[in-house]
Amino acid sequence: MKKVLIITYYWPPSAGAGVQRWLKFSKYLPKFNWKPIIYTPENPYFHIKDPDLNKDVSSELVVWKKNIWEPYSLKDKIFGQTTNVQNVGIIQKENSFKVKLTNWIRGNIFIPDPKIFWVKPSINFLLDKIKKEEINHIITTGPPHSMHLIGLGIKKKLPHIKWITDFRDPWSKLDLLNDFHLSSFAKRRHFKLEKKVLKQSDLTLTVSETWQNDLKKLGAKNVELVTNGFDEEDFKVRNKKIDKFIIGHFGLINHLRNPKNLWFALNQLCLENKNFNNDLEIHLAGSVDNDIIDEIYSYPILKSKLKLLGYLNHKQVITCYNNSSILLLLLFNSKSGIGNYPGKIFEYFASKKPILAFGPKNSDSEKLINKTKSGIYIDYDQIQIKSKILSLFNTKDNNRTFDTNKISQYSRKNLTNKLADILDKI
Repeated sequence: MKKVLIITYYWPPSAGAGVQRWLKFSKYLPKFNWKPIIYTPENPYFHIKDPDLNKDVSSELVVWKKNIWEPYSLKDKIFGQTTNVQNVGIIQKENSFKVKLTNWIRGNIFIPDPKIFWVKPSINFLLDKIKKEEINHIITTGPPHSMHLIGLGIKKKLPHIKWITDFRDPWSKLDLLNDFHLSSFAKRRHFKLEKKVLKQSDLTLTVSETWQNDLKKLGAKNVELVTNGFDEEDFKVRNKKIDKFIIGHFGLINHLRNPKNLWFALNQLCLENKNFNNDLEIHLAGSVDNDIIDEIYSYPILKSKLKLLGYLNHKQVITCYNNSSILLLLLFNSKSGIGNYPGKIFEYFASKKPILAFGPKNSDSEKLINKTKSGIYIDYDQIQIKSKILSLFNTKDNNRTFDTNKISQYSRKNLTNKLADILDKI
């Protein structure tokens, strides 16, 4: 069985979408004659944990770990530790000196990210292990994009290694970088590092067609599309009949993904339609920006409809999918949102619940939703949307048919088969 080393910051018990991709690939790679070996920090900095994800970590899987020092620990000593799970992952827009300073340092000093201090120790740690284990393939996945710098260092020392970079999100073109108030030097530094990584790696993976084209323009030699997906084993529970009209979103919502036209339309429908008013519930779980909560609360009738569920582990999230009438998908209202396939879109497919999506025009997600006939896609700037929402309400009790062939290609097992074929050919 051939070996592949996967270098990832996110690994169980870490929670969130970032851990799912390579957790599931490592689960199924042995079925396609590849033995994954994981390298991840011994003491990563994260507040949200999901120990249940460990069930997908095989007892036979080899996991290498090494301590990491991150400046977040220093920040906690100076400013106090962030303990509010509700706001984990949210870039704060407060005008306080503390927040401004923290964001500026994050973007301009720690390039590409605060995990940079793990790069050199990891290179030194892995070189002998790679030689000893006779590993010929390595994969680095980002963000954090400092993982790619580990791969770059290994490639320089061991040029025969086949190095694959995995871009789950953009790097230099990531919208959130704007919140860090980057200097011209910092912008150039990000861009130069990204170009160097793409030039030196043997192959690049990414998760959407738009980002695939963007990476080619940046100089990537060979870019393969391997989307995120869903694990069929996670969706064995049947959907149940829902008495209420529950619109659910389970995960991060920040100020760049606030569907103001949705809240306005829901308020109008509640005022105009008694049945809609009686049945509507809005369920939000995970990290929710205060701006979104304030926006919803500005409509008194919606305030009573909103349920903030807090942090849920992955198993609980899937249960919420099954208990919802409509699943809300929110893309970044920006250029990078055009190429964004949120990981949850594929789990939405597996849940076989209608999707109500908001995003920029002509996005990859819009095309995918239309292709799979899995829901309704609405432009953030679109005003007349009440009829679309009402159509979902009026058909909430109807059985829906989904194209299982189009959906099944996004199962984690089928996607791992595609990944294995790529590894075989490189």
